[in-house]
Amino acid sequence: MQPFTVVTYFTPKFACFAPGLQEDCRRLGYRIHCEDLAEEFDDLIQAFDFKISYIRQMVRRFGTILWLDVECRIVKPIPGDWSSPLISSYQTGKSQGFSSGVLMLDGSQLEFIDLWMKYAQRYPQYPDDFVLDFLANSVSLDLATVPLEFYDRQTRCQVARGLWKNEHTVVQHPTINRWPEPTEYRRAFNGRERNRRSELESIARQRKGIFYRNFGGDFAIIDDLMRAGVQTEYHDAQWVFDSVHKLFAPEQYWPEFADDFTSKPRSFEKSRENFNKKPKGNAFRTAAIRRMHLDANDVQRYGQSNSFGNLSRQVRRFFSGHR
Repeated sequence: MQPFTVVTYFTPKFACFAPGLQEDCRRLGYRIHCEDLAEEFDDLIQAFDFKISYIRQMVRRFGTILWLDVECRIVKPIPGDWSSPLISSYQTGKSQGFSSGVLMLDGSQLEFIDLWMKYAQRYPQYPDDFVLDFLANSVSLDLATVPLEFYDRQTRCQVARGLWKNEHTVVQHPTINRWPEPTEYRRAFNGRERNRRSELESIARQRKGIFYRNFGGDFAIIDDLMRAGVQTEYHDAQWVFDSVHKLFAPEQYWPEFADDFTSKPRSFEKSRENFNKKPKGNAFRTAAIRRMHLDANDVQRYGQSNSFGNLSRQVRRFFSGHR
């Protein structure tokens, strides 16, 4: 394996996550550069764009880097076959593609990182992951992919998109950081959706989905607890539950952002079904990537292979062996 440095940063709202990743690196003997940013970003897209420039800076400084979003946890040693360029990938009923929360790059990819920055600025309405999907195929970058999983607790995928783990889990990449502002993340990755529900109801439903994707404990125990209605502050697997008032939240956001446990979806199975339901038309991500094009100079330099289908096939082939 190439020697690497774990790199990440955090803003004040994300400071609660940094000690966990720092402790993992100390435990495993990994060098880590974790930067404390004094100011929050104006919006998610600004944060995404800064991330690309920061990764470029870190590659120039350290050589091979393993970027991990600061909320990530390293469960066990990084496998020897993880080598740059590498990124986590996913497949759901709605879409498939890359997830840049786990990303290994080195100096030989600096030109590609510059392109990533260029087209992220050209398409500022879309997350950096979307641009990365587009570019990885347009310029024929051969990225190794590590699959991630959202729901299946028995998966063989090495990246868990939650706070749960099994014998195959190497990195946990939870999404509880979305808890305070779930609609902002949903709009960034899914576009604006027609919604007859109130803002509060929409937030409560999105938080319930975050719970089912992230919780690492026994759902049956929690269901029994909440039905009993006796305890006002029960801690389990980094979550807090108030069964008297039917409230819950991740520990980091309790009690300020406690929300209604009785909101839909009301079961793990229903949450997974909703998450994997195929859209009636093109997924927002798919449609966004199809709108992206290289400029004339880059077409001449790299060629334009409208190969989103190739990316889809690549991800499907990879996932077929890791379920």
